[in-house]
Amino acid sequence: MEETLSKTTDNTLKKYIPIVTAICCLISLVLFIGINLEGELDTWDVYKKWGAPSVNDIFNGDYWGLITSNFLHVEIWHIAFNLYWLWIFGKKIEFESNKTLFVFFILSSALVSSLAQLAFSDSTGIGLSGVGYALFGFLYVKSKTAEAYKNYLDKRTINLFLFWLVLCVILTKTGAWTVGNAAHIGGLFWGVLIAYISKYDKYVQLSVGIIYIAVLTILIMRGPFSTAYLSHQAYELHKNEKVDEAIEVYKKILRRDADSEFAKENLKQLELHQLEVKALELHTKQKYSEARQLYNQILSIDKDNQWAKENLSRLPSE
Repeated sequence: MEETLSKTTDNTLKKYIPIVTAICCLISLVLFIGINLEGELDTWDVYKKWGAPSVNDIFNGDYWGLITSNFLHVEIWHIAFNLYWLWIFGKKIEFESNKTLFVFFILSSALVSSLAQLAFSDSTGIGLSGVGYALFGFLYVKSKTAEAYKNYLDKRTINLFLFWLVLCVILTKTGAWTVGNAAHIGGLFWGVLIAYISKYDKYVQLSVGIIYIAVLTILIMRGPFSTAYLSHQAYELHKNEKVDEAIEVYKKILRRDADSEFAKENLKQLELHQLEVKALELHTKQKYSEARQLYNQILSIDKDNQWAKENLSRLPSE
């Protein structure tokens, strides 16, 4: 009897058309075609147009990008891999689930994977890999705890996803290839968590979900692993000419990430600006000796600074 029921379920699943999963695939394909028709992909405006705003735009209110960036792919292999597994995993979960809850699961997985990546790097990344790992994590737990999912994941698929997870971390650490590992791991934990708490009432599920998202948000704002939010703060202060405050934030970034070219270059420009203002003031007040020292200090930082060279040449001889 059980074998007959299993075969009936398998046949029904094969004939089932997963509408939500199909829509997700279609959205990804449209975005993939759209961005690849753009030609040069060298500005954030292009990525924002197709769903992936910059981190600075996100911090300025384009929060939708935390979800939509997941559906954007640029390389053919990337979208092919992700959509294949989205279809394989998504079809089964959608078949066994309430459609509204499945939509929530997909969107929340996208949000969580972006937040996780942002908490441990300086971008959200693009692509559905984090969502794919969330679906994998959900199916893995359910295959052990729910009859409807039993044996849906074979050992080869499990080994492939775990091997790929570890390989991507190694490739990133060695500098061979940069991958959104935090998105993968964050998505995986989210899928496992959703599967485990699905037996509890909706209030427990909602509370646990909010706590998970809150922890990731705190890591973005306060955690030691990412300078994305600090970079946004520094940029806004710099743009609004709050020089002293911007300098302090740039220095804070460099204490966390000594190799940050963004912080190094902007800190250099602000420090030069301060020296230039002070040098000009001294020059105007005819304090030539002190002005000369500052012009030379500027040139020690930026040897090609024409402004300092010209003003230095105008000083009377010592």
